[in-house]
Amino acid sequence: MNWWKRLWRRTQMEAQLEKELSFHLEQHMSQLVARGRAPDEARREARLSLGGPELVKEKCRDARGTRWLEDLLQDTRYALRTFRQNPGFTLVALLILSFGIGATTVMFAVINSVLLRPLSYPEPDRLVTLRLFTEQIGELWGFSNLDFGDVKRESQTLALAAWTYGGGTISEPGEPEYVNGRQISAELFSTLGISPVQGRAFLPDEDRPGAAPLAIISYGLWQRDFGGGPSTIGRSLVYDGKPYTVVGIAPAGFQLDGESDLFTPLEPRRNTDPRMQNRRARFLRVMGRLRPGFGLAEGRAELALIARHLAEEYPKSNTGLSMIAYPLQKELVGDVGSTLWLLLCAVGLVLLIACVNIASLLLARAVSRERELAMRVALGAGRSRLARQCLTESAILGLGGGVLGVVLAFVSIHPFVAFWPGSLPRAEEVHLDWRVLVFAVGASFLSGLLFGLAPALRVPVRGVEQTLRAGARSIAGSSRRWHSAFVISEIAFAVVLLVSAGMLGHTLLALSSLDPGFNVHDVIAARFALSPATLGNPEQVREAWQDVLDRARRVPGVDSVTLADIIPMREGENSLPYWTTATPPPPNHQPVALASCVSPDYLKVMGIPLRQGRFFNEHDRIGSEPVVVIDENLAQHAFGTKDAVGKRIWIPAMSPSPVLIVGIVGHVRHWGLAGDDQSRVHDQMYYPFAQVPSPLLHFFSSIMSIAARTTIPPLKVVQPLGQQLRGAAGDQVLYEIRTMEQLVSASLARQRFLLLLFGIFAGLALLLACIGIYGVLAYLTGQRVPEFGVRIALGASARDVMRLVLRQSLGMIFAGVGVGILAALAAGRLLMHTVDGMRPTEPSTFAIMIPLLVAAALFASFLPARRASRIDPMSALRQE
Repeated sequence: MNWWKRLWRRTQMEAQLEKELSFHLEQHMSQLVARGRAPDEARREARLSLGGPELVKEKCRDARGTRWLEDLLQDTRYALRTFRQNPGFTLVALLILSFGIGATTVMFAVINSVLLRPLSYPEPDRLVTLRLFTEQIGELWGFSNLDFGDVKRESQTLALAAWTYGGGTISEPGEPEYVNGRQISAELFSTLGISPVQGRAFLPDEDRPGAAPLAIISYGLWQRDFGGGPSTIGRSLVYDGKPYTVVGIAPAGFQLDGESDLFTPLEPRRNTDPRMQNRRARFLRVMGRLRPGFGLAEGRAELALIARHLAEEYPKSNTGLSMIAYPLQKELVGDVGSTLWLLLCAVGLVLLIACVNIASLLLARAVSRERELAMRVALGAGRSRLARQCLTESAILGLGGGVLGVVLAFVSIHPFVAFWPGSLPRAEEVHLDWRVLVFAVGASFLSGLLFGLAPALRVPVRGVEQTLRAGARSIAGSSRRWHSAFVISEIAFAVVLLVSAGMLGHTLLALSSLDPGFNVHDVIAARFALSPATLGNPEQVREAWQDVLDRARRVPGVDSVTLADIIPMREGENSLPYWTTATPPPPNHQPVALASCVSPDYLKVMGIPLRQGRFFNEHDRIGSEPVVVIDENLAQHAFGTKDAVGKRIWIPAMSPSPVLIVGIVGHVRHWGLAGDDQSRVHDQMYYPFAQVPSPLLHFFSSIMSIAARTTIPPLKVVQPLGQQLRGAAGDQVLYEIRTMEQLVSASLARQRFLLLLFGIFAGLALLLACIGIYGVLAYLTGQRVPEFGVRIALGASARDVMRLVLRQSLGMIFAGVGVGILAALAAGRLLMHTVDGMRPTEPSTFAIMIPLLVAAALFASFLPARRASRIDPMSALRQE
C-alpha cells in the first residue's frame, strides 16, 4: 500500500492499530493468568511489558511513512485555529503581505511578458536585428537600401528582410483617413516565420520597380473598413491616390515598432524615393533569421567581413562602418528593461519591509508562547517538530497573503500597463500566466520562511525549567536583539526608498527648470498628410504647401504658422555630416548635426531666439544661393566662436558647394529635457523648405508637420484648423496632434512616473517602519512594566522613564539610518545609470529625507514611551 492510500485510510488504520494493540495486550494477559497470575496483576505486567500504548502507536505511525504529512495537517489545523483566535493580527498581516506580494507579482508579470518570455514567432531565439556602428556616433539603427541589398546577397548565415516607416491617406473605401504604414521587403513574413491570416505575403517578383501596387492590411483595418469579410482578398483600396489590391490580412496584433494598418512592397519606391539609390541614406530597419547550422557568433563574424568588404568598395560612404547583430527581442524591448528591473527592486524592498514587520509581530507572539513551547519540549517534543509548527504557521500566513496578492495583481496589472508613460513594448502580451503564478507562490512561501525563521529559532531547548518558572513578562536578551535588528533593517530599507524618491524629485525639479530653448506655451504641432493628387508634380507640391500655410493663417485664433520636418521633443531625426574646410575629414571623423527643414516663420512660431544674422525669408528658395542657419553649439564647435554669420560650411547632403551661414539661433533641447545632454548629436542646423530639390519633395511631403502659435488655448483651434485644411478634395488630414507643452511634459514622463512610484513605495516603507517601531516598542515596554514600576517607586520621574524608552528607540533609529545611508549611496549610483538626466546624490536630499524619517519614527516611539511614563508603580509591582 502506497503512502497516499495509507494517508487516505488513516481512520481505518487507526482502528486496526487499536484492535491489534488490544489483541496483543489480551493475549499476553491470558498467558500470565494461565501461569497463575491474578487478573489485575496480569494486566499490569502485560501493559508494562508492551510499553506505553501511545508510545507504541507513535512508533507504528512513524513506520507508515506518512507521519510528516499527518503532522503538517495537524499543524495546519492548529495554525488556522490560532489565526481565528487573533483576527486583528491576521487581518493586518494579510493586508501588508497582499500589497507587497501583489505589487511584486505585477512587476514580475510585466518583466516576464516584456523581457523573459520569448517572442511569439517560431524559433524566436534565431531572430536578430542588424545595426551599424561608428566610433564617432555610436550605433545607427538604419541601413541604406544599397547596403541592405549587398548584405542580403553576400550573407550565408542570415536570411534578411527590411522595412521602413511610411503612411498616407486611404480615401477609399469609406471616408478619407490617415493610416500608419510600413514598406516591407518580400521576405519579411517568411523571415519572421508567420503567415497572413487570410491571403498571402508578397512574392519576390512583386517587390521590384514597376510591379503592380499590392497591399497587406492589418487585422484592425480589415475589421474596421472591410467588415472582416472573407471577400476582402482581391478588393481594391485607394492609398495616396493610387489603387492597391489587397492580397493578405496580417495577423492580429502584428506590429513593426508600433501599430500599422498598411504594408506595401519596398522596392517599388525606387522610382519615387531618391534615398533608395543613396548609400548614405540609412533609413531601413533590417532584421534576419539565422540559417540552420549557424549561431549568432558565426553571423557576427560574417557581418564583420561583409562590412570590411563594403568599406573597401565604397570608402566614401562605408569607411569606419561596422555591422552588429543583436537578438531581435533586445531591439523590441529597447531601454525599458533597466526601468522594469529597478521597479522590481523597489517593490522587493517594500516586500522585505513587510516581511520584517510581520516577523517582528510573530516573534512577539512566539515570546509570549514561550512557556507553552517549553511545556511541549518537557513533554517530549523535539526542536525540529516545534520549529516545523512555527514555519507552518508562517507559511500559511504567507500563502494567504499570496492568494490575496495574486487577486490584487490580476485587478491592477492592466491599469498599471495603461499608466506606463509612452508605449510599453509588448504591452498587449502582458498577463498573468503559469510562470507568474509560480513566482507568486514562491514569493509567498519565501516570505513565510523569512518572517517565520525568527520565531522558529526562538524555540526553547535549553533552560526549559527556568522558562517554565519565569514570569509571563520575562524577555530574553536574544529576543531584544532580534527586535532591534528588525527595526534597524526596516529603517535602513525606508532610508533607501526615501532617498531614492528624493533624488528623483530633485532631478525632476532640476530638469523642469531647464530652458528648452523655445517658448512652449500656446503652440500646437501636428503631422499633416497632403492631398495625394498633388504629389506627382513638384510645382503643385510647393503650391499645395503654400496653400496650407495660407489657409491655416485664416483660422481664428492662429497667430502664425510654419512647416517643419522635425518638431522638438517628438520622434524624428535627420543627422547630416558637415565640415568647415574644402578638404573633408575622414568619414569616421566627420562631425554630425541635426538638420531641420523649416519655413520662414519657424522662429516666430517656436519662439527660438535669434542670436545673430537673420532667419529665412521669401528670397531663400530653389535656384537661389543655398543658405543655412546654425545653432550656437554648432558655431562654437565648428568655428570656436559664436560669430559665424557669413561663413560657409560644407554639407554634401544639401549641396556640392559650400553653404552660406546667414544666422545663428539658440540651442533647442530637441531630444527632451532629460535626454538632450545624453544625445550623441548636440549641434543643430536649419535649412529652408523652399530650397528642397524637386526630386525630394514627394518624400519630404510624407514627413512634414505643421506648427501654429495661437492667441487662444491651442487645443481650441484643432477642429477649425482641421476643417480649414481638408482641401478641395477633402482628403488632407491632421494627425498626431500635440501641444508643445504636452511634448515637453512627455519628455519627462518616465522620470515623473518613477517619482510617483518611488514616492508611493517610500511612503509605504515609512508607514510600515513606523508601525514596526511602534509595535516593537509597545511590546518591549509592555514586557518591562515591572521594571518601570520599580524605577518609579525608587524615585524616577515620568520624564526619566520616557527618556529611557526614547533613548532605546533613538539607538535603533540611528543605527538603521547609518546602514540606510550607505545603501542609499549605492542606490543613487544605480539610479544614475538607469534614469536619463539623473542628478548625483546631494547632501540636501539626505538633509530633507533623514529628518523626515527620524521625526516620523520618534512620533511612532512617543506613544509607547508616554504609556510607559504613566505606569502606576503599585499596579506594576503586583503584576507577575
